[in-house]
Amino acid sequence: MRIRMQYLIAVQSWCGALLGTLLATSACGIDQPYPGPYVENEDMLMVLMPHSPEQIAAFYEARGFPKAALDLISKACFVTVHIENKSQRVIWMETATWHLSSDKQPLQRLGKDHWDTRWNKIDLPQANRATFGWTQLPVQRDLQPEEPVGGNIVLDGTIRKFNLEARFLTGRDKRGGMLEVRFQDIDCPKEAPRQ
Repeated sequence: MRIRMQYLIAVQSWCGALLGTLLATSACGIDQPYPGPYVENEDMLMVLMPHSPEQIAAFYEARGFPKAALDLISKACFVTVHIENKSQRVIWMETATWHLSSDKQPLQRLGKDHWDTRWNKIDLPQANRATFGWTQLPVQRDLQPEEPVGGNIVLDGTIRKFNLEARFLTGRDKRGGMLEVRFQDIDCPKEAPRQ
């Protein structure tokens, strides 16, 4: 538990400017152990932390992103994802097997190709591109026992709510069974939460 909370604090420190109050959920009147919707069982923990356009813009502005990039970023829906393997087997995170939807229509994550095209149009410096890249959730990753991973998934900013069904193969050879995690009606905030 201590390692998990230390990792969450580390993830939240780089996301701190995004939300500002990730660890202060009780101050927002939320009585839950994590700063967003979560699924926790004996195998894994998965937490989603949606951010408003203002929060996400503030985070990247503090890291020197130009206004043109901030304008593009502010038009998207950013959700920080934290996943932790609580089991003693390998859990395979492969976002290609995840199903995102809104109003019963499939959604696509705005990935590297999408952002590279936008960054090329505004001639975003390589340093900013690298910063943006390390804040994104990896597309695939093997999570060893007790290993966490975190980062953002980005969706089209016109989305109000979305559903996520995430599937994870398990075992060193991916033959240890499948874990499924489901989130329903997750908000894409359009403005910062009131304090």
